Amino acid sequence: MKESKKFEKMLEDHKKLLYPDCKQGLKKLDTTLEMLQWKAANGVTDKGFEELLGIIKNMLPEGNELPSTTYEAKNVVCPLGLEVQKIHACPNDCILYRGEEYEKLDACPVCDAKWYKIR
Repeated sequence: MKESKKFEKMLEDHKKLLYPDCKQGLKKLDTTLEMLQWKAANGVTDKGFEELLGIIKNMLPEGNELPSTTYEAKNVVCPLGLEVQKIHACPNDCILYRGEEYEKLDACPVCDAKWYKIR
């Protein structure tokens, strides 16, 4: 029963405008997902992301639906609690360090790039 309510909430957020009378047709779910994708692509910390959310939220009209925290944003996009799995990759995009063949390697077998940066 809980899961169906969460799914209904996600569908509602998919239809809900980001703010009243949004002429661009921006939706709460789509915008939140796009911002989380930007966060991940740019390696932004949760704290930095929350600062950005606060700035944008203040720029939007009153009554906007933009989440205020990273936690809220993740709950909008993934309310069903789907697990996130991080998969490390070669810095040159040769391989993914997963599966029996690659998960225990320290360097890429294709280009010899080290998995971790040595300081």
